[in-house]
Amino acid sequence: MTSITINFNENAISASQQVDINSIITIDSSFVDMSYYLNKDYFGALIKLEHHQMITSLNLTEVSPYLLLFFDDDLFFKGASYSIKNGNGNSTLQTQYKNILFLRLPHNIELNQINNLHI
Repeated sequence: MTSITINFNENAISASQQVDINSIITIDSSFVDMSYYLNKDYFGALIKLEHHQMITSLNLTEVSPYLLLFFDDDLFFKGASYSIKNGNGNSTLQTQYKNILFLRLPHNIELNQINNLHI
């Protein structure tokens, strides 16, 4: 288990929250089947993509329920998405960001206040 810190800003007030994750996973591929890396017992993981392609395709079909937080190369927050299985079919997501934090839902993260990530 590893702890990372999410830094927040709200009305010029800074705060931080320690978040426990199972692991930091480095991947060198532009197509990633996340079910190989996250199992039902994982409560979180930081994915660090090292390939040189512009876009990464993530297969999220068997990865649920997770909150995905996207960070740029300097670990500043850029956006969020959810992976929630609902019905049949495949689920994929494409992103330009190379640092993705997967957090199992439910979670008490205030998305509109996230500033950056510290490892």
